[in-house]
Amino acid sequence: MKKIGLWASLWVVGMHMAYAAPDSALINAYNEAAMGNEDRVEEVYHQLNGLIEQQGATPLTLVYLGSTQMLQGRDAFLPWNKMKYVEQGVASIEKGLGLIDAMAQDKAQAMPDIVQGLPENMLARAVAAISLSQLPDLFNQLDHGYDLYLGLLAEPAFRSANFEATAWIYGGAIEAALRSGDWVQAEAWLAEMGERHEDHPQTLKARTLVFSDRGL
Repeated sequence: MKKIGLWASLWVVGMHMAYAAPDSALINAYNEAAMGNEDRVEEVYHQLNGLIEQQGATPLTLVYLGSTQMLQGRDAFLPWNKMKYVEQGVASIEKGLGLIDAMAQDKAQAMPDIVQGLPENMLARAVAAISLSQLPDLFNQLDHGYDLYLGLLAEPAFRSANFEATAWIYGGAIEAALRSGDWVQAEAWLAEMGERHEDHPQTLKARTLVFSDRGL
């Protein structure tokens, strides 16, 4: 089975201002970095670090930081530097996911902000899932990223969210399912997408991906 979208997907998730969250300018810079603009990577990295130092860490900020560290690994020339940056990125994402768990146990925790039509922590898990699942195989993160997708897409809150907010997440999950060889799940998610919006661009893209992977 061919590799799908390694390093290639653009993790575009626009958002409004929230406590310690990247603003639109920083998100745009991140998107440019993810598209291959290496000059933006260090800029985004330093801005995210500064944001965390000034306002404190949130799951979403930590996940973005981890994703940016992975981009540093993508762009590094020496193999050991690639490994170092990606390992740092995985660690940052794990801190973000751990913070979500800690917040879930805090009954006094305020309701999370809605970002791009999703609760902020749900969005953080989605970005973590796509970041981890699309790393090259040598980093052994596909299973972890795919497990995040399996949990997230099974939640009633996710399934009831506006499809415009979740379509890109379904697409990433289907890529991860295909890379994992789980064609049954990939086709099940594709069917869900079709039920929600048959002609949505993400549905059409996912359908092409599934059919191509199966040689149809």
